[in-house]
Amino acid sequence: MNEPSTDNNSVSYETPGLILRTLREKQGLSSQEIANRIHLDIKVIESIEQDSDEGMPAATYVRGYLRSYAKIVGADADHVVELYNSDSPQSPPEILPEVKPPTQVSSNDKPVKAFTYLITLGLVLLLLIWYQSNYVIDVTSVNEPENYNTETRINGVDITYDIAHQSSSWQSPKSTPEKKPVAETSVEAANQPDSLELQSDNGEQTLGIITIDGIEKKVSTSGTGPDKIELTLSRDSWIEIYDANDVKLFNDLAPGGEQYSINGTAPFQVLFGFSPGVTIKYNGELFDHSRYSSKSIAKFKLPE
Repeated sequence: MNEPSTDNNSVSYETPGLILRTLREKQGLSSQEIANRIHLDIKVIESIEQDSDEGMPAATYVRGYLRSYAKIVGADADHVVELYNSDSPQSPPEILPEVKPPTQVSSNDKPVKAFTYLITLGLVLLLLIWYQSNYVIDVTSVNEPENYNTETRINGVDITYDIAHQSSSWQSPKSTPEKKPVAETSVEAANQPDSLELQSDNGEQTLGIITIDGIEKKVSTSGTGPDKIELTLSRDSWIEIYDANDVKLFNDLAPGGEQYSINGTAPFQVLFGFSPGVTIKYNGELFDHSRYSSKSIAKFKLPE
């Protein structure tokens, strides 16, 4: 095997594995770091660097691995793949079986026509039944007078009866709601409390303040534990917080302008759906979570 030759303008090596391994070592990268970036097993990276086919998949996949490896270390991907193709055997041509195209069913076929006629006939019958049940009116009942006396004779006794017609719909009696005096209504409104104590999903108490002009909510949520997280929201954000015992302390959409104080046992697992809109303090100290944010989503652990 020839030794690699170098000059001021280019570097050429004999095998793809030698090229990639040499450039990796120059950049101070380990085989495990390359495997993590390409999402491959370390054994596959070692086989590539040793130009070995042991444990390797088909040549098509190996070419893809070589291109990804070459991009990481800055090698010429086309040249690396060309060296691999010159040393690897050519794949046998793929044999495709002869497959006849499926016969398309036409609307002019007799079975299709018969099935269509049956469905149309069934729909017409259903329409007639529905029409008769909703719109056919008994003519004898319409022409019958409102007061009709019928005389019958049973055992020589004449029986006369009247037919009374009533409305087919029932109407409830109209009632006028009782109006309270203005003074009494004012007293009841004055006695209403200004704040309501609500119960949250996880058993914690939440204090809500409701004004008369509109709804102005100021919520402060607290748990139990030696550690404390303080949240201040400038924008709406989905927030999830779990403590060391995997107890859910907060799992909801937090609106902008709200502040939350949450107690629990560290370490905490924290997730922000819109991290730029949330400011967090841990045990009184401001915590910068921007380095954990990706596409406005931050997921981190407190303490780090």
